[in-house]
Formats: sequence, structure tokens, C-alpha cells
Amino acid sequence: MATAKSTAASRKKVVAMKDPDISSQIEILRADIATLAGTIKSQAKATANEKVATAKKVAAETTDTAKVKYDELTSSAETQIRENPLTSVAIAVGVGLLLGALTRR
Repeated sequence: MATAKSTAASRKKVVAMKDPDISSQIEILRADIATLAGTIKSQAKATANEKVATAKKVAAETTDTAKVKYDELTSSAETQIRENPLTSVAIAVGVGLLLGALTRR
């Protein structure tokens, strides 16, 4: 490994001695690559933040819809129980017996 690093360093010195303009161009390229990496990173963060905001919005809408549906079903069930109390009690007893038989086994 040490020879590979020293070989690369010596090649860089040879190139720099042959053409000093190449070294400055390499440094400019390194700076450009660093700038490009920073730009890509900031764009990725912005895109991720947009996706998170969209996901939160969809989750909030879905939650609101579920709450409304739950309220509708609850009021519908209460109305049915008030209109047919004997049927409701019979269904509750039947479900209780069924669950009791299943859990006893």
C-alpha cells in the first residue's frame, strides 16, 4: 500500500513539473466536484423534506376521514340499538356465548 501511495504522489509531482497548469486544473475540478456534491446533498434534503410533508398531509387526511367514518358508524349503531333493544341484547348474548365457547377450548 505504501508503494502505491508513494507512486501516486511521485506521479503527481512529475505531472506538476511537466505542466503546472494541470495541477491548477485538478484543484479546480476538485472544488467543482465538492460544490456539485454539496448541491446534490441540498437537493436530496429538499426532496426528502417535500416527501415527508406530503406523507404527513396524507396521514392527517386519512386520520380525519377515519374519525368521521367512526363517528358515523357509532351514531348508526346507537340508533339501531335504540330502535331495536331486544334484538341488540340477543345479538350481544349470542356473541358472548360464541366467544365463551371459543375461549374455553
